[in-house]
Amino acid sequence: MNKIVLLTCVLFLTGCGVKYPETANLKLMVPSQSVAVYTNSTVLVNGLDARENGEVLIYKVKDDPVVKVPSLNSPITVITDGLLDGMREQGLKVETTAPVRIDLELNQLLVTVSKSKSLYNFKAVSQITLKAMNDKSSFTKKYNRQDDRKSVLRPKITEIENMLNGQLSDIVMKILSDMDLRELITNR
Repeated sequence: MNKIVLLTCVLFLTGCGVKYPETANLKLMVPSQSVAVYTNSTVLVNGLDARENGEVLIYKVKDDPVVKVPSLNSPITVITDGLLDGMREQGLKVETTAPVRIDLELNQLLVTVSKSKSLYNFKAVSQITLKAMNDKSSFTKKYNRQDDRKSVLRPKITEIENMLNGQLSDIVMKILSDMDLRELITNR
């Protein structure tokens, strides 16, 4: 009888451990680009994930082991596809032989969740470098977003995904409305 009670207690207690997400789902929330900005312009967009590590979420909670969570889909592909969709809606055509080339470099994309005495701290950082060039000129810009939040409860994966997706969507919107980029594309 004691063995059954002990076994039941062990099974019950091991089932009560903290569950962490296995992946984070990234998807951009970019509004439709209803205004045609470009006519007869072509562009080539490339993306490079230059992050040191592949995870988008790290849990560093007190004495627990560090938990690293990757993205369900390639972050640079999500960003590049979202930018290309917006550019197509603005009237750009995408061609491999285009005179204008845009290189996106994902330098940082990470949410770190930690816990102080009573609060969970979660900090999201996103950084993308854009390099645009045509036959006559070129420029480089960095787009940075950062968000810090605190909560009594451990943040849900949907809240973390919304932080990352919001940052990436904001960066893509900034690129789509960047006047220097528009000028470089139209003045080839």
